[in-house]
Amino acid sequence: MTAPVTYDAQRWRRAHVQDEAALAQVAEEMAGATAIGVDLEMGQRVERRPGGQQEWLHVLALVQIASNDLSVIVDPLRCTDLSALAPLMTGKTRKVFLGGGQDVALLEKAGIPARNIVDVGEIGLAIFGRREDGMAALSRRMFGISLDKTLRRTDWLVRPLNPTLLTYAYRDAELTLTIYQWFREHFPDVVEAHERVLLDPPLPPGTAEWLAAAFTRTSGEAYVAAMERDLDPRTHGDQLGSDLRQTLQQVSAPRMVNKLVRIATDLGVEQAVPDILPLANSPSSLVRASVARAIGRLADPEVGAEPLEKLKEDPIEEVRKVAATALKEMRKRAAEEEESTPDEEETAEEGASLNSEARLALQHLLEQMQDEPTQGAS
Repeated sequence: MTAPVTYDAQRWRRAHVQDEAALAQVAEEMAGATAIGVDLEMGQRVERRPGGQQEWLHVLALVQIASNDLSVIVDPLRCTDLSALAPLMTGKTRKVFLGGGQDVALLEKAGIPARNIVDVGEIGLAIFGRREDGMAALSRRMFGISLDKTLRRTDWLVRPLNPTLLTYAYRDAELTLTIYQWFREHFPDVVEAHERVLLDPPLPPGTAEWLAAAFTRTSGEAYVAAMERDLDPRTHGDQLGSDLRQTLQQVSAPRMVNKLVRIATDLGVEQAVPDILPLANSPSSLVRASVARAIGRLADPEVGAEPLEKLKEDPIEEVRKVAATALKEMRKRAAEEEESTPDEEETAEEGASLNSEARLALQHLLEQMQDEPTQGAS
């Protein structure tokens, strides 16, 4: 029987790398690892420009990497050539980050782009919801560890680094890897759904031009992307819906699915509902919340009530709240539409009433015309 995943700092041999030779050695040792935890520390430096202008830049201060039994801190201020890490970072070894967007960008800038990535912060969000996706929350939940994160505000560009800071830096990469291993033990399907080559995968070939443009914009700007291509959602719903459904059927990464669902919701594209409804069963709470919101705004009660009722019982509080609000919104919208659209019987009665009133008015007019000559002759 496999022992449960726990965090024990004694598991790792630690190495502080400050020259290229040592870096090449540890990179070779880690080359066969199935997964490595990766974390960065950065500092800020101001770049002054002519005319008194200045810009604050993020500067790579430390690279921390942990495999199953080796944990290293690479100091890029002392070891300036990081190219020995390139094969490891681009190879098949799974690179595990936590909230890794900025870290991935800095590695790319340093010439060691990361490929075959998973972000355990995204997995934490998918399983436990918001405010439970950070390292402190995950470490407390999984391992009963209370973390002091105040050291993150340290100026990591100051040298030498004291032992307390080094211990903190080692631990972050080690915990990142261990959190991933815990997730793999308890939620393997959710982990697999979040693993990918690139942090931000490209949209599939054949994605409509307007949709590709909307995907790169902030929330709420999808309408602008569509209108710039003369695709008014009020008159081109069928085309927009077809484009969205085609792309939804080809993507699986939760962040991408979430974005597409939000675009459909923002544009009011009801035609995308058939491909949105099944996503109510997504392993990601992020997607389930977006689907609940979309159903509330786009679906008819006949098809939307049942999935929303189920989502009201979701294990994640945020999803439950969104589903409850969406259900009220959907029912209110349906009631308003019913009030504004009279039924056939009412229409027939109104038509008969109008016809009767018209006949009476016409009869009265004819009587007036008949009386006028008599009145004029007298």
